[in-house]
Amino acid sequence: MSTTRISVSSLAETKMALHSAKHGFSNPIHGIIVGKSSGTDSVVEIIDAVPVCHEVPTKPIVDMALRLVDAHLQQQGDDDLTIIGWYTSNASTSDDETPNLSACRIASAMSDCGQGGGGDNFILVMVTTSGLLAAVSKDSDSSLSPLCRVFQKDAKTKAFSNEVDSSLVTQENDTSYIISKALSKEMPIYDFVDHITNYGSEDWNSMDWIKNGAIKL
Repeated sequence: MSTTRISVSSLAETKMALHSAKHGFSNPIHGIIVGKSSGTDSVVEIIDAVPVCHEVPTKPIVDMALRLVDAHLQQQGDDDLTIIGWYTSNASTSDDETPNLSACRIASAMSDCGQGGGGDNFILVMVTTSGLLAAVSKDSDSSLSPLCRVFQKDAKTKAFSNEVDSSLVTQENDTSYIISKALSKEMPIYDFVDHITNYGSEDWNSMDWIKNGAIKL
């Protein structure tokens, strides 16, 4: 069992929730986790999430999205802020146990290439249906149904099957309330595939898939 401590910002968690809710868990969603990782302290900070697609991702889509996000981060001038993981939700509303195979393969490839420092520092986040429902339900205890389950690579099998204990995953105060408000307001969120497929449309310039600046917390 991993002893890495994970902190999740309200912004990142809200974006992942909105991306999942937009596509109704009828399709797998995928995206990039941006944050900071300290290998010496075994601490990973999830600061932002960048939606990539709402389908089984192809290698060209993943590669291009990673290059564009990496270039954007370099322009920001914060050397500590990097791509540290991948996030996903499964297509089936009844499957909250393990991340889908596509996400595991992408995370493994990114980790092997040194993203997020590679090895134990790289994370795979799964957005759960039960967690999303708990976030919007006044009668549910969101602590019992976390929105995000975090996985790391198993040292022996090299598979992303090593789940970080929920007690080591912390979220900012009032995150569930913020997500509930964002969902009720139907804040727009776009992924890289939206950006590509809507090229030339009237709304294309507003589809800022990297920042999704319309999401105000």
